[in-house]
Amino acid sequence: MSRSQLEKISIADVPSGAGAFDYYNTFSVVQEGSDEASRQVLSIEPASSPIIEDGQTLITSKNYDLTVSGLFKASTISGLQGLADARTEVVFGGFGLGGQILQMDGSLNLGQVFTETASFRFNSPREAKGGYDTTTGKHTSEMCYSTNGLAQYKWQEGSVTTGLAAGWEKTAGTVTWDSGNGEQDFTTTAVAGATMYRDLFLPCDGRTVYFNVDMTAASITTGSNIKIEAFSDFADTATGTADTTTITNGETDTLQASMVVPSTAKMIRVSINIGENDDISFKNPTVQLNSTYDFVEFNT
Repeated sequence: MSRSQLEKISIADVPSGAGAFDYYNTFSVVQEGSDEASRQVLSIEPASSPIIEDGQTLITSKNYDLTVSGLFKASTISGLQGLADARTEVVFGGFGLGGQILQMDGSLNLGQVFTETASFRFNSPREAKGGYDTTTGKHTSEMCYSTNGLAQYKWQEGSVTTGLAAGWEKTAGTVTWDSGNGEQDFTTTAVAGATMYRDLFLPCDGRTVYFNVDMTAASITTGSNIKIEAFSDFADTATGTADTTTITNGETDTLQASMVVPSTAKMIRVSINIGENDDISFKNPTVQLNSTYDFVEFNT
């Protein structure tokens, strides 16, 4: 069905708390500071034999796979071997052509070391029906490859925390999901402040990344904003220059915050922050490499 080559990917074993990643490495067509250039290919193909009925091909599931091949050092292979042997769940992030962003969860399978030059391949296959799980909101393949880096989860209410959008987390405040309008309501009462946020694990390298939020209502008493920031570890050590955009009282526009993410960054956090007794509603947030707001989902 489709096959796409990525410019660069990262693999992160996320720790249980803030701080250094348990494992982190990047793979790219041009690998900075080393000779470990590689090729990353994402493929989406029909799974088992399709069913033919009245001349129609019915595809009941698909194979999703990320395959990386290259000439790797023994230390790189050893690290990948450890992840594969332990069946460690890791997070893949990447950049493709046309502003595509990869977000993907799963484990590794190792290929063969073909020669003494350490020609090596690993991949992360999975079979899924495609589309989003109606309960969790997560794509059934546990991956997303689109111009919206937040689209691994459908914009809907999540199943774990009632009222909270799928894939999002919050520090405080009250959340309510408006199913009729597809909006997230977020408010505080007698609380100093509250944050809703999403984390993306990406092999950042000086690109400008844009965070957009479509505001539908805002009653501001203290002060609210949207924010994009980057970290060189898991949400502990900030790097680069974060950007915030103020949510004004009565705001109903699409707001944007952006930053040039340095090569030292290993994750991006986007957030909506409200102050005491603030009440906002918003929908269809995106993380993009293009400055023009374009909300899409990964309906593949």
